[in-house]
Amino acid sequence: MKSNKDVTIVGAGPGGLTAAINLAKNGYDVNLYEQNNTVGLRFNGDFQGLENWSDEEDTLDILKRIGISTNFLCYPYYGSNGFFVGPKRQKIMVKSSRPLFYLVERGSRESVKEGSLDQSLRKQAEDLGVNIYWNQKLESVNNRATIIGTGPKAADAIAKGMVFKTSNENIFIGFLNNKIAPRAYAYLLVNNGKATFATCMFEDFRNEKLYYDRALVELNSAIEIDINEPKEFGGFVNYFNEPKISKDNRILYVGENAGFQDALWGFGIKYAMLSGYYAAQSIIHKLNYFELCKKHLIPKLQVSLANRWLFAHLYNTGYNLILNKMKSMDDAIPALRKHYNTSLSKRLIYPIAQRWYKTRLIDKQCMHEHCDCVWCRHGKLAHAVEENC
Repeated sequence: MKSNKDVTIVGAGPGGLTAAINLAKNGYDVNLYEQNNTVGLRFNGDFQGLENWSDEEDTLDILKRIGISTNFLCYPYYGSNGFFVGPKRQKIMVKSSRPLFYLVERGSRESVKEGSLDQSLRKQAEDLGVNIYWNQKLESVNNRATIIGTGPKAADAIAKGMVFKTSNENIFIGFLNNKIAPRAYAYLLVNNGKATFATCMFEDFRNEKLYYDRALVELNSAIEIDINEPKEFGGFVNYFNEPKISKDNRILYVGENAGFQDALWGFGIKYAMLSGYYAAQSIIHKLNYFELCKKHLIPKLQVSLANRWLFAHLYNTGYNLILNKMKSMDDAIPALRKHYNTSLSKRLIYPIAQRWYKTRLIDKQCMHEHCDCVWCRHGKLAHAVEENC
């Protein structure tokens, strides 16, 4: 039997839905407001990756621990399932003792069995009795704890790509080359007759078509692949030089809305879900959400920003060094994990990276402290600000 406890959540992304699932399992009445008519509308049925190298614990075990059932496409890709391509078109294969990542599908596709992550999380939440109010954008919140997961507000990195059908076998290919993906990477993911190809960029967005066309040339040079029924898409991610988390435990920001995003590669799904889990735990067990994030999430986000600074200054010569080093390893997982975990060098680089990076989020409406507007993260009380929320 549920108690009379109730919680409001804004945004039905992975962070908000993970929070809703955990709260509902612990007897809370959860009211979730989503401004769209379904989940996953930002995405296009494209494949993404749940990275599996930054933690000792396997990602599937993490999902189980935070109360998430994998009733969605979650296919393991080991090093042997693909390869990387360097700036000189050299092919590099790496070894891995466990999956490098788990492939998931994003989008609004309704099928739950082997379907999209977004729709599967929605189904899990609804089966637990979470009340989802579609087409509703909550403008203000009351004095009770409220979880806000309304997604990214700016494009700090973008992707241009296509989804298509193909007869090729399951494979992944990662491309490191500034000429096709400025300070980022391009990738091909193929699974059971469907494929996603995209190039990502952290700068020079206005020339996205140029980089995309170049990336297609590199794809056709790396592999023979038939492309059927292609549909182009675009995407973006938002991250901050430090997470925006209220310390008063009243408004709990999760996912990209709080800056929980891997600044290096943009693997933000796990961060979003973990932030939703910790937001729920802070309510269930009367813990401080900021302190939970400070212990479990913020150190990795700081390392990811330090890594972003390093990667942005490597250029193609550095990419060649990285790929050759990975090629020589018996197992790439420990080395990647070490790269993602805190160290003295990363702690020294982080302040430099903080000063170097400037978010593209310039909408002042989103920057008021203790404001009841669900888009705000910090600043003064709503009645004390100059602009209206």
